[in-house]
Formats: sequence, structure tokens, C-alpha cells
Amino acid sequence: MWNTDDIRTKVAENKILIFAKGSKEQPMCGFSHRAIAIVSQLGQPFEVVNIFDDASIRPALVEAYGWPTTPQVFVAGELLGGSDIVMEMFESGELKQKVDAAFAAE
Repeated sequence: MWNTDDIRTKVAENKILIFAKGSKEQPMCGFSHRAIAIVSQLGQPFEVVNIFDDASIRPALVEAYGWPTTPQVFVAGELLGGSDIVMEMFESGELKQKVDAAFAAE
């Protein structure tokens, strides 16, 4: 059973994390597919948590970050938003800058 501490720990443990409907290999909605495809283009490792794997993930995620929809994309612990926001950030170059900065700290 997931709680807000579990969610925050998972976010802190991954430079790029997507809470999505489905997996990296098999997204289960168009928005999750788009977010995963965008992040994949950046060439850095990332993790995906399938919110369907455990019914407690989604409510804990909403409670932890106050964002009611999925996917939710996090870079360096920061919630960027869903697929529309991530697409805008990708197109402007801002997403690459955030990802590059997250991995530059290695």
C-alpha cells in the first residue's frame, strides 16, 4: 500500500520519473504514451510507475502533489506536469535544459 511518503521517496530516488497509466513498454492511454515518448527522446534513463499496479498509488500521488491527473512527470524532484505541459517544455527547449541540469550533478 502506497502513501505520500512512498511517493515522495520514489520521486527523490529518480532523476526522471513518470507516474503513468501503463508501463514504459506499454502505455495504456494516449497522454501517458505521449509523455513517455517525449521523455524517451531526451536520451536519459527514466523510470515509470504504473498507477494501475496498485490501487493506492493514485490517491497517494494526488495527496502528495495535488495534481489530479496522470501522467505526472518529475525531473530532479520537481513536478513539471502532464503530457501537454511536458510537450510545450520539450518544444521550447526548457525540458532538455532541466534534464541536462539534473544529470550534470552526477
